Amino acid sequence: MNRSRKLIAPIVFLTLLTGCSTMDNNRPEAPSEPATPSASPEVEIRAAKARTQRVELEIAEVVPDRSSVRQQEKGALFPCGKRQRQWSGGTNVVTTDEPDMDAVVAAVEKAWSDRSGWTIDKREDTVGLATIDISTSDGEGYLISRGTEAKTVHIRSSSSCFAVPEIFSGGGTW
Repeated sequence: MNRSRKLIAPIVFLTLLTGCSTMDNNRPEAPSEPATPSASPEVEIRAAKARTQRVELEIAEVVPDRSSVRQQEKGALFPCGKRQRQWSGGTNVVTTDEPDMDAVVAAVEKAWSDRSGWTIDKREDTVGLATIDISTSDGEGYLISRGTEAKTVHIRSSSSCFAVPEIFSGGGTW
């Protein structure tokens, strides 16, 4: 009995160890060294924020029956790789009536389907309303969905990843 316990423990260990490994050779390799920032963190953050907010407004422009646009003034930074961050924010588009999310998704898809470098993913949210994600391969992305307030469409955004210095903590709102 004692001998079988001695055999079982290594077998269980090896099974657990190999169960966590992968045979997928198509995974992208992580860079050996993190990216080096090309400018100060503040400059990188402002540039990422400006681009992301500009695209938010481009998306808002195609929302049918829009009556006003309320862009968040500030966002937050999130890690997206070793010594990298993303700026994340959002915009609410107020519509004249309750938004027809099928029409919103169709309008966004039409506006972005011919743009090079963008991926479109249409789906339904947890209550069955149409939503759409548009994103780039470097992490820039926008989720367009029904807002939590009446007569709103919400655009959640995240910038492309950008390099920050090793000592950068990046907390707070930007």
